[in-house]
Amino acid sequence: MFEIQRMGCSCRHDSSFLLDQPQGYDVYLMLFVKTRAVFRLDGEYRLAEPSTFILYDRNTPLYYGASGGDYINDWALFDCTEPLQAEAKVRFNELIPIGEQIDLPQYFQLIADSFFRGANTNSAGLLIRAMLTEIFSAPVSKGWTDLPHYRELLDLRRQLYAQPDLEWDAQKMAQQVNISVPYLHALYKKAFGVTCASDVIRSRMEQAKQLLGNPAMTVEDIAFACGYHSSVHFSRQFKQQFGVSPMQWRKSGGQ
Repeated sequence: MFEIQRMGCSCRHDSSFLLDQPQGYDVYLMLFVKTRAVFRLDGEYRLAEPSTFILYDRNTPLYYGASGGDYINDWALFDCTEPLQAEAKVRFNELIPIGEQIDLPQYFQLIADSFFRGANTNSAGLLIRAMLTEIFSAPVSKGWTDLPHYRELLDLRRQLYAQPDLEWDAQKMAQQVNISVPYLHALYKKAFGVTCASDVIRSRMEQAKQLLGNPAMTVEDIAFACGYHSSVHFSRQFKQQFGVSPMQWRKSGGQ
């Protein structure tokens, strides 16, 4: 389960901005710099161009700031009760050029909308997971940014993880991208290394794990909120994914 502590979007500082925190934070910090910036990583100074992302591990020394002009970034401090590195295959403390491949400002804005409203905090967590998966997933094929309909597929996947309770099926997903169902299956697997049907299940299971942390919700409530019409089907699929029933997961605290 993800828990956001603080975050900000398009935060602007002048050319004197420098954050130097040798002890780091006891939670994760993700940054998306929108201007040129300087970082010190493993004792070396590195220049980051605009549209660069970095995910800091817990208790990592922080040193970054402006480089010759104003400094603007999106950022979030968050924690996760699961092993983040194994789950999302992330790489910590590494500058990752994003460019226009992924619309990270949109991700951060959607996450901020959920977080500051406080009405659906599990959606913020699902969006963080989807964003990290998109950043760190190694595409199966070379030339993946030139894959036909790639941006439409990205938009589809963002919606899938933001609203896993909707009636997602291959026909609906194919219509949204305006391609045939067989073509959708082929492109989706090439783009993300997983079938669209498996990704639907994954998005719902991640939603379920978030909601199981809310003791006020019954298993039936959670099944419905995750897009299932039957709590029996939901419980069966949950156990297939995690080896325990939803109630066992809740009692163990997700451990």
